[in-house]
Amino acid sequence: MLFALLELGARIHRDGFKGALARLFADEQVPYSNLGTGKWVISDPELGYRLNPAGDEINELSVRHPEITMPKPAGLYRVIVLGDSIPFGRYGGFVSSLAEQLAARGTIEVINAGVPGYTSYQEVRFFERYLLRTEPDLVLWTYCLNDNHRFLHQFDAAANMLFTPEATKSLEIRSWWDWIVSRSDVLSSLRVGLLGHRQAVSAAKVAFQWEARPDFNIAWKDYSWRAYAGHMREMVQFLGDRGARLGVVIFPYEPQVDARKRSDARDYVLKPQTNLLRLCRKYDVPCLDLYPAFAAAYDRGAKLYRDQIHPNAEGHRLSTEEILRFLDEHRLVPPAPKP
Repeated sequence: MLFALLELGARIHRDGFKGALARLFADEQVPYSNLGTGKWVISDPELGYRLNPAGDEINELSVRHPEITMPKPAGLYRVIVLGDSIPFGRYGGFVSSLAEQLAARGTIEVINAGVPGYTSYQEVRFFERYLLRTEPDLVLWTYCLNDNHRFLHQFDAAANMLFTPEATKSLEIRSWWDWIVSRSDVLSSLRVGLLGHRQAVSAAKVAFQWEARPDFNIAWKDYSWRAYAGHMREMVQFLGDRGARLGVVIFPYEPQVDARKRSDARDYVLKPQTNLLRLCRKYDVPCLDLYPAFAAAYDRGAKLYRDQIHPNAEGHRLSTEEILRFLDEHRLVPPAPKP
């Protein structure tokens, strides 16, 4: 009886009283990783999912931006920042700061086309289908070290599920106990916590944290870079055919920064950056590797991350400074007006 009250309380807290009652009579599983996703994405047969145009601040192109004027107005310089949750910056970030500072230079429009969870494959397909028509002058393509998957996350048609491959395996119902857990909010949440603890224990047994993470270790796998090279080739062709430019920004993974003093393993630690910089040289694409700036800041005692992947406020501030310098150095945006 005590457990039943706890379960009911958890459901009311999550879904409200009416929603909790409705779910009592519904035969549904509780996906361990869907808590809080709401309706912010919709299903897409090619992309897997995209931002819901009916959501707050999301336009008809599934971009978090006011409706984009097409054809592009004469004299407007349009910049698209393409990427995942790092540029998306739900609570503000370097893209907003970049837009504010570039706005002072005149008619420069910065569009934040980041989509949480997207991989490089999804970003290219998303750009081709929705953003190519907006006639960008520059695409600033951000890279995170979990981008080499084809699909890292997956939702159902109602945006109720977010599965990673390892979470999918853990969801398999193999016993009567799994069946009970799959229908309990309380037990599901406890199981998620235990899985996270196990992953942390596994990470402690390897030389570098990414070796125990299915989402990040792919960046150290040579085969994954063949697919990324194809994506870059497509982006270069899309933009080159229209006289637009491409720039790449690499965001380091914090465990790489933490390993900055491992001189014996430096080549291995920075292997993903080396691979991407080599591709950028091959396709003559300007590339900014943020690792040196982040490592230097850590040497000064700074902290730039909120969760090893996403920069905190200080990390976004430093990123903005470095990206502005990069844009000017390679003349990727109109220069600042002379005083």
